[in-house]
Amino acid sequence: MYIFLCNLLFCELIGASSFYIKFMFDLHTNNQVVSLSACLTQIFFIYVYVSAEISILTVMAHDRYVAINFPLHYVTIISTRKAQMFISVAWVYSISVIIMGVILAARLPLCGNQIDSVYCSNWEIVKLSCIDTSTNNIFGFLIICSLCLPLIFIIYSYIKILIVCWNSSKSRRYKAFQTCVPHLVTIFFFTCSVLFEVIQSKLNLKRALNTLTLFASLEFLTLPPLLNPLVYGIILPEIRKRFIYIIFCKRKQVRVI
Repeated sequence: MYIFLCNLLFCELIGASSFYIKFMFDLHTNNQVVSLSACLTQIFFIYVYVSAEISILTVMAHDRYVAINFPLHYVTIISTRKAQMFISVAWVYSISVIIMGVILAARLPLCGNQIDSVYCSNWEIVKLSCIDTSTNNIFGFLIICSLCLPLIFIIYSYIKILIVCWNSSKSRRYKAFQTCVPHLVTIFFFTCSVLFEVIQSKLNLKRALNTLTLFASLEFLTLPPLLNPLVYGIILPEIRKRFIYIIFCKRKQVRVI
């Protein structure tokens, strides 16, 4: 679980950095202009973040399903080698698919240079194209469908987990909920924010005219990297104890000096 959690937080660091670096540069220069290559680079990292996040959350759902439904066989089913394989597949798949999407966007000749967003997105580039974008639209639709399948698997996994917890003892039920609640909170907020961003971009809403809409469109890039370390750190006892231990050790070192 902690291997998957480490990759999840690293993935969120990539997503947040891909937005904040460009955003702080814009604030410093007071000039909201970006080259096409830099825009495509930002698209690549943001979309890798979204795809890898969903893939890792799916792997974590499977991990929790095996740990709660088959606790005696957990070490055999989810070995260290298999965990490394799951993580590798999640990253390789996400990077490969997004590279294809960026290449399809990079080949488009553009007839405009203004996007209605504070960060670059594939759909904004496609809307500026001077030629037919059917290939890009079909590819984007397939990507959205491929991201929906893991969500179905996650829902199925947690339905099975809830059934087992309902029929278990009170102590086992509490321990299961303690490890699953952070994951469910993460999935809920991330999925809602991504769906909102997809629907909003497809409807061509003007984000700059509505502060609430602008904040909601940035939620999947800003809140998960800030909240998830707190959520997992507060609820999971091992992380909470380690955090408290580090704080007290530092205080003792300061007093000695």
